[in-house]
Amino acid sequence: MTLLVLQTVGWFIFSAILMSFIEHQVHSKLMHRRSFEKFKRTFEAHAIVHHKKHYSKIFSDEPVAPGEDKEIRLTVHKAPIKALPFAAIIALFSWFGAIAFVVTVVFHHWAWNKIHLEMHKPEQRVFSNWRIYRFLARYHWLHHKYTDKNFNVVFPLADYVLGTSARVTEVDRMGMQEEFGT
Repeated sequence: MTLLVLQTVGWFIFSAILMSFIEHQVHSKLMHRRSFEKFKRTFEAHAIVHHKKHYSKIFSDEPVAPGEDKEIRLTVHKAPIKALPFAAIIALFSWFGAIAFVVTVVFHHWAWNKIHLEMHKPEQRVFSNWRIYRFLARYHWLHHKYTDKNFNVVFPLADYVLGTSARVTEVDRMGMQEEFGT
């Protein structure tokens, strides 16, 4: 029983770490660079619509018509399909690990939608005052200020490992104080 618990925890930790690196690479390579014609729509939706049009004022949401906030959401129902290539490789080692990865990707997309939406369209959701959310909101605020930094929204490990986490300046601290009151 203890071994099963340790394996379960281990696979979910592994999956969260892998998801952090996947999120980082997708965000930095496909959403912030005009690198592949196939992903032109992804780049435009994120780099132009999300960063420059609707959310050009850092974390001060401009009015957006109902349904137009889709550029700040991920499709949760497509998460298992997106997870399949990695899950297939993991399944070569462990079916349970593959399932844990798919569950982690679904959780990532769901959490990403909840916290990213709260960051840009604040409604004081239940978690808005949680310490972890406030850390992630400040972390993401820095991404909008330094668009080549802080690519992770949910699991920021990859930014630290790959050297893309923004260093907070005194001006940033004052901006965060104004924006978040902390």
